[in-house]
Amino acid sequence: MAVESVTYIGDLNPAFPTGSEPKSQGDDHVRNIKAALQNSFAGFVGAVIATGVDGGAANAYTLTPADPLPGYVARMLAVFIPTANNTGASTLNISALGAKPILSVAGLPLIAGDLTAGRFYSVFYDGASFRLDNVTQNYVDQLVISGTLPGVNNPANAGKVFSTDGTAGQWISLDGRGAPIKDKGSSGTTPQVVNYADGEGQTITANGAFSLSATGFPVGRFASVLVRGLNLGAYALTSTGITWVKSDGTTTTNFGASGITFPASGEGFFALFSYGDGTIYGKAA
Repeated sequence: MAVESVTYIGDLNPAFPTGSEPKSQGDDHVRNIKAALQNSFAGFVGAVIATGVDGGAANAYTLTPADPLPGYVARMLAVFIPTANNTGASTLNISALGAKPILSVAGLPLIAGDLTAGRFYSVFYDGASFRLDNVTQNYVDQLVISGTLPGVNNPANAGKVFSTDGTAGQWISLDGRGAPIKDKGSSGTTPQVVNYADGEGQTITANGAFSLSATGFPVGRFASVLVRGLNLGAYALTSTGITWVKSDGTTTTNFGASGITFPASGEGFFALFSYGDGTIYGKAA
């Protein structure tokens, strides 16, 4: 019988040779097996997949195959079961060849809870680290958050929380230590806007007459901003959209009639606040 035609492992027929073929065909059968293996694992120059006895501890996992792995090879696959939940960046050490970092599908170090004890995980070796080839719950959560919460990955929102009134949302600072002071720089004659989203402490340096307004104050709750003004009294200050509380308790929307004065040089403070009803009040501090 002619030697079977083989390209891949699936082409091999375990019924051949039958025993009646000439012994001279033995070499051809061996060549078929070699060709099928090489074709089926094209490009691999070492181990294709490794698994074994799981061990180690949280964040430092080990894998011990029955036959020791000769060495790590780029693109090899390893399957392991963590013996404990991870609490941070983690490594995998196979056959005591050396601990290598385990990275997420995004190529980042793992964070607490990425690996759960008792679950199967598969990783690919990239030449320096083991990359998870399946997403973790943390990764999915971050995708969901970043996809539904705009600005979650913006460094400018660090230390802030996202607040919504049911219709619109914004990032606001609720850091108990207090947000960094926002220096709005020199005014010139450009209208100056005190935005609550910029933090609860802001500085304006006057070097020209300007109009003041405010925005970003949340609806439905009290919010305030303390403004440190420099040289405000040296220039005519006007305002729009701010109700000023005078010393006798009455109010006015005309800053010139508010009776509030500031030093021509140096510091002067005033507070802008809202009870969440859409009205923004101003009062000299």
